[in-house]
Amino acid sequence: MARFSGKTFLIAGASSGIGKNVAEYLTKETGANVVLVARRKEILSNLAEILPGNNYAIAYDFSDLANIGEIFDDCLKNNISLDGVVYSAGIAPLYWMRDNDNKKAIETITVNALAFGEMGKYMLNSKCMKKNASVVVISSIVSLVVTNRQSAYAASKSVLNTYVKYLAKEALGKMRVNAILPGVVETELYQELRSQSKNLEEKTNRNQPLGIIPPQKISKMVEYLLSEDSDFVTGSLFIIDGGFLLK
Repeated sequence: MARFSGKTFLIAGASSGIGKNVAEYLTKETGANVVLVARRKEILSNLAEILPGNNYAIAYDFSDLANIGEIFDDCLKNNISLDGVVYSAGIAPLYWMRDNDNKKAIETITVNALAFGEMGKYMLNSKCMKKNASVVVISSIVSLVVTNRQSAYAASKSVLNTYVKYLAKEALGKMRVNAILPGVVETELYQELRSQSKNLEEKTNRNQPLGIIPPQKISKMVEYLLSEDSDFVTGSLFIIDGGFLLK
């Protein structure tokens, strides 16, 4: 019997990148059902159909903080009970501080962090969340170090880390909340950046000695944090950085 057979997890930011890989991994490798949430409705609907299991798609733009409760209302209306949530929604604009763009910074912090904070309110109060549910947040190693052209992204992930700890404390006895802080992961975004820079992979490998991280490695860590194996783990930040911090 598959590990998560009969369980349902909501994946925020499921249309691409780590979120999409987590959805694929959980359905194909663990037997879970998933509720896919992201902005692009057609992509989500197609993904929900092709993945194994009984899946559901909800189109939602996480820059809209006012109506996040609709996600949980939709689950309730469809009799969907959640065993956990994976928050992987995010945007990552690149610019130097000398070119600071307040509009982009506000949007980045909103999608990457404030939307999760608002979701936390509903995760604590919504009847669609099962007792002892697990919440896993995809943060980033850049929340701990200073890199180039990532001030808004890094700031947003630092805020996200703080929300994880505060939500974990308030949710004690109700649900567990943890975060994963990856280094550079082999996603569609990285592939696009690689095509624009001949030396990108060489630079990445210098900074991340163990190499670019396959997304499945992150998904396996998500599986652990969603599972009963991590019953006594909450409020923790797990670094998977390929040796970046050791450089």
